[in-house]
Amino acid sequence: MIKQACLWARLVCTLVAASAPCFLHADTNAPSVLGDPRPGYWLAEANDLGIWWCESGWKIGRARAMPLKLAQGSPKPVAVSAARGEYEPVQVVLHPERDGELLSAEVSPLRGSWGRKAAITVQVDEVAYVEVTKPTDKSSVAGAYPDPLPPLRPPLALRAGQNQPLWLTFHVARETKPGDYTGKLNLKTTLGDFTLPVRLHVFDFALPEETHLRSALGMGSGAINQYHQLARPEDQREVYEKYLGNFAEHRISPYSFFDYAPMDIRFVGAGADKRAQVDFTQFDRAAAKWLDGRHFNSFLLPLRGLGGGTFHSRYLGDLEGFKEGTPEHARLFQDYLSQIERHLRERGWVDEAYTYWFDEPDPKDYEFVADGMKRIKAAAPGIKRMLTEQPEPQLSGNVDIWCALTPEWTPEKVAARRAAGEAVWWYICTGPKAPYVTEFIDHAGTELRLWPWQSWQYGVEGILIWATLYWNSPTAYPEPQLQDPWQDPMSWQVGYGLASGKKSPWGNGDGRFLYPPRRDPNPGNTPCLAAPINSLRWENLREGMEDYEYFWLLQREVARVAAVKGENPALPEARELLKVPSEVSQDLKHFTTDPRPMLRHRERIARMIERLQKVR
Repeated sequence: MIKQACLWARLVCTLVAASAPCFLHADTNAPSVLGDPRPGYWLAEANDLGIWWCESGWKIGRARAMPLKLAQGSPKPVAVSAARGEYEPVQVVLHPERDGELLSAEVSPLRGSWGRKAAITVQVDEVAYVEVTKPTDKSSVAGAYPDPLPPLRPPLALRAGQNQPLWLTFHVARETKPGDYTGKLNLKTTLGDFTLPVRLHVFDFALPEETHLRSALGMGSGAINQYHQLARPEDQREVYEKYLGNFAEHRISPYSFFDYAPMDIRFVGAGADKRAQVDFTQFDRAAAKWLDGRHFNSFLLPLRGLGGGTFHSRYLGDLEGFKEGTPEHARLFQDYLSQIERHLRERGWVDEAYTYWFDEPDPKDYEFVADGMKRIKAAAPGIKRMLTEQPEPQLSGNVDIWCALTPEWTPEKVAARRAAGEAVWWYICTGPKAPYVTEFIDHAGTELRLWPWQSWQYGVEGILIWATLYWNSPTAYPEPQLQDPWQDPMSWQVGYGLASGKKSPWGNGDGRFLYPPRRDPNPGNTPCLAAPINSLRWENLREGMEDYEYFWLLQREVARVAAVKGENPALPEARELLKVPSEVSQDLKHFTTDPRPMLRHRERIARMIERLQKVR
């Protein structure tokens, strides 16, 4: 979904930041992504093995030096904080001076001061690296970048002089009592054994089960079946559900949760008596599970019989032999789509549905798009119409959800569309590039965590990315080849008239946030039923989605206290905390690459939520 020609024309003057303070994302400081000296807290050092830890937002280069030992000599415990129902990651880094192996890594049960074991789980994953040979843009450099997070399967090789991070993910159950919990990280290596202190603080509130920042990220079952080599329908459904579960755990909604449970649309009768029959049986079971049970907050409603296209080409639809634009087509289109709208409304799902049938139109396409939007409105006025384009006068009145590239929006533009009763989303893909927040492997690890913060800052209601499983470009890798995303991190252009075999880069990691569990894409015909592999970027996006809920909870508490108590001494400070501080994000081009300012503000929000909850 890349509007190549117009995209580059729009962004050519923004690819390089002319100047920026050192803590901001700019070309001049980009090499520090892997060698940044700021992160890290010393833990232990003995027998040619040093150990330290840092926050999840850093990307630790293989050669990055150990942090200095504190003068007093006592290590700073691996320390995180979380609300009930929250996931919270942290990195523990092993720095060997000679070759060795990690034999095991386990976190003991966490216990409170009262001694009882807490309902807190800790998953330990390996931080794996991909080799970037062609940097995404001028802000990037070549090198080995941390991104895949496969489950730790000891023994794990430790190479002399090369950092090997471990990714620890704490999950706090909703029934967990607030307070401080401690435990131990026990590491066994051929270079020695270590017992390291771990501390977790649980805030006295729970994150909502629902997610209040909308999302729509592509997740095609075709790529799953291809890379997992799944032929049996029961295997395909089983693995597809594992991917959906992963999305739900990350508070992200895919385009579709019903690839194997579609609405069954049939037409019966003949001539003027032909009518639509829609069977919702399979869809309803899937929707009850993923919308009601797992709280996906959006889904893309396919439109049978409607045309579509992109800036590159377009086409009119056909329904039962009738061309789009004819009265017969309009009657049948309205017949089935109005049934779907009515059913979704009755089940309470109509607000989660949206259509997205044309991508990134050019001005030459605006009349075509407006006509299609009017057909949808006439057939089912309650179905939201999304368009991946900035607001333009020629499209006015025909779009319900504007979803433009991030650089297209200002707070004033967002406010104007929302005042008009329209929703505002934004998206990233191969563009924008630096100095904006991006999705790229060779950019700062904080960027995707920051995106939901900027969504709150700008008043944007939803985020969209065209794909999460774009593992292979059939243009760059003609059949029978398959691209190996573990070996080639570049997302290569596909289609748009590009000759077969031509490699034209979109950016490292564009449309790719999960990895196939097998590192060889062509291992034979044995099906792989394992779950997908997370990435450092995917985990940091979840952190941002959870941070957004902190803002939402505080806003709710401010409104509640003001309603029951009038003006309260804590409210002015609370309202200030609802603003994203400039040390985190000044605007779309100027923001921190250090996760600690975000964590500090998150901590202040959490303490204020706890404080306001006591006001009754």
